[in-house]
Amino acid sequence: MEVSLLSLSAADEPLRQHGRLHTDDVGVAQDVVAEVFEPHTLEPLAAKRLDARLNAVQIGEVTLGYLTYGTETRISLPPSGQWYHVNVTLAGSSRIARTDGERGETEGMRGAAVLLPHRTQTIEWAHDAAQFGIKIPRTALETHLSDLTRTQVTGPVDFGLIIDLTSRAGRGLLRCLDFVRREWDEDGVLAQHGGTRRHVEAMIMTNLLMAASGPHQNLLRQEHTTSRPAALKRALDYIHEHAHELPTLTDLTAAAGVSARTLQLQFLRNLGCTPLQYLRDVRLRAARAELLHPRSADVTVTDVATSWGFYNLGRFSSLYRSVYGETPSETLRRAKGG
Repeated sequence: MEVSLLSLSAADEPLRQHGRLHTDDVGVAQDVVAEVFEPHTLEPLAAKRLDARLNAVQIGEVTLGYLTYGTETRISLPPSGQWYHVNVTLAGSSRIARTDGERGETEGMRGAAVLLPHRTQTIEWAHDAAQFGIKIPRTALETHLSDLTRTQVTGPVDFGLIIDLTSRAGRGLLRCLDFVRREWDEDGVLAQHGGTRRHVEAMIMTNLLMAASGPHQNLLRQEHTTSRPAALKRALDYIHEHAHELPTLTDLTAAAGVSARTLQLQFLRNLGCTPLQYLRDVRLRAARAELLHPRSADVTVTDVATSWGFYNLGRFSSLYRSVYGETPSETLRRAKGG
């Protein structure tokens, strides 16, 4: 990503065809940005008039927006419990404070800030600051981390506050965002076809997880070590490759080459769940992915649920809602409406 591509002129700014806001009114800016991202408090810090601009697109469950205020501002973001945000500074600078005691600064093309769903954060923007804001549902990012590491992620991840965009992984995140920006700015194939957006969404989340610091890096590294028993790895591979076939415990023990008791113990010790609980969670995530990205306008919740082995629709709906905070029909309705 080159700085020249990120000119702040109205003609060249990223995602310019997807404008959501251009105003000097503080109240309007706060309301529209809150609608796209999350409720917050916006406070100008200088006498210079606000010049707020927001362009945004929806990529599956991920929101990507270009935002600038044109003057010094302070944003107070309370905990929501629902969203991770990443502010990728493209120009200017910002200062960030979190209630876990972390403080940091970002500079254009050198740093990004990770805002957590379970913390209060305060962000001060310089007058010339411009950022890509990425909003990702907590369930989506934690599910993606679970899939990458083949482990259970059951709580919010305490990512480090600042991402170093000059690092190898940081540069990868910038390249990923520039690719996405180009697709939407140039009306590329991926922008035109909704079915491909889940892959773009996954690419953004993968690059983010690789670039951000935090305890999740231990899980990512663990996938490249031999610390897990070989039988457990064989069982996990089998589950992810054959989940749609609804394998039984007998199938899993055959693939792993150990007894059912040994496999149960290895799952409990390493993942905190039984093999069939793990399989159920994989099937549930797959069902959600299909509901978020229906293959046709005629797809129903029943079609998706039964294809992944959830034949009791009431129980499926209850389980789904307990994990994702909405019913399967609400997810599908939103996906079709989008």
